[in-house]
Amino acid sequence: MTVNKVGRPSKARERIAHILRAMAGVVARDGLANATLSQVASAAGMQRTLVLHYFGSRDGLMQAFVNGAVGAYGASMLRADTEEPVDRRIDAMFEPGAYRSREELVIWIELVALGARDATVRERLCALWTEQWLPELERQLNTEYPSANADDVARAAYALACLFEAHWAFHLQGITGADRQRQVQHAARTIVATLSGACSP
Repeated sequence: MTVNKVGRPSKARERIAHILRAMAGVVARDGLANATLSQVASAAGMQRTLVLHYFGSRDGLMQAFVNGAVGAYGASMLRADTEEPVDRRIDAMFEPGAYRSREELVIWIELVALGARDATVRERLCALWTEQWLPELERQLNTEYPSANADDVARAAYALACLFEAHWAFHLQGITGADRQRQVQHAARTIVATLSGACSP
């Protein structure tokens, strides 16, 4: 364990987590363009030099934010740590709570928009989908439908991911409600039903 000069345990981990939470608040409130080191430091109640100490630069802060805070969104969305049947997990992707808060959804949309202009952010988001989230969704579908063709599973996982992204982007535009939720869940079940060879009407 790292110990500081007066013999107390280092607060680095706690402070880094606090700074990243402050970053999330600034991004949700003011957008990524305004998430400067000074703004984040102010939101965290710290000196700007302390934020620089832990992250080195705004780019370092952004990288840590995408890797840590945003990387956790997919794990929460996919519910990989539950024992629920896969159809229940898929339904939950389109229910309130798929994103833990509206703030998280706003942050995600901000990052997607930034990815169109920033190659580093784009590469990281691409890696999250192609190396973590899509493979995990495929794994869940494979477990539930072991006799399904691998290409069919990959197509179904990708189609579900597309539905998920579009549904929540529409949500922020005010296209929401119980009817929309039922519609998208029916579409998701229809996609999944193809893996059992029994596509629902």
